[in-house]
Amino acid sequence: MKPEVVFVPGLLGDRWSFKEVQDIIDVPTYAFDYPDTPFSLVDMAREVGNTVKEGGYVVGTSMGGYVTLLTATMFPEKLGGIVLVNTFASPRRILGHRRLLIYLLGYLPKGKWIKWIVRSGIKDSHFGYSDKVKAYVLGVLERLTPEALYARLRALADAPEIGTFPGVRAMVMYNEDDPTIPPQERKHLINLVNPVKIVVCKEGGHFPYLKSPEGFANVLLEFMGRKRL
Repeated sequence: MKPEVVFVPGLLGDRWSFKEVQDIIDVPTYAFDYPDTPFSLVDMAREVGNTVKEGGYVVGTSMGGYVTLLTATMFPEKLGGIVLVNTFASPRRILGHRRLLIYLLGYLPKGKWIKWIVRSGIKDSHFGYSDKVKAYVLGVLERLTPEALYARLRALADAPEIGTFPGVRAMVMYNEDDPTIPPQERKHLINLVNPVKIVVCKEGGHFPYLKSPEGFANVLLEFMGRKRL
């Protein structure tokens, strides 16, 4: 049986990131992880689209949200809807000058220093000031090899821009206190996908599904037209 809901994590997520949400919604689900070797977000999107059932839903956060957008452009007739959590409409805009830095890093031997560069850009506000979320996300970063982390960064830097969106039913969720996605980029995303629902949370940082899995699950079920059992 193919999953009704497929989850795609962000840059510093893994296949366990949505575990609590998956347990709560009680429908067939599947959570992706990223390869440890070089890959592309387009290939990931194709795999996501081939995995989800007909009429199913894809939930993506941050970089995983962009994978979700790509999936919608490739499988518009197959999806019942998509959920975009603290994500962006343009990899080039969200990376800015850091895109060039990622390419330059490709010429250097990979070491733990690449983790330090990523860690130095993360603040407690990204975690919604939650020790639980902070421990989880930094644990993911610690487990990643330098090569695997670079593969994720490079996949984001290489991702194609989306010119038009096919009109797949969408819900956009973002947190006002998330320092990762600037307000202007949120507007770009909303203008691109024309969502049927926008959920704005006052707090939760960049990882609301980790800080408040129950609330996140309830919003997701409502979008799916389901009631919690």
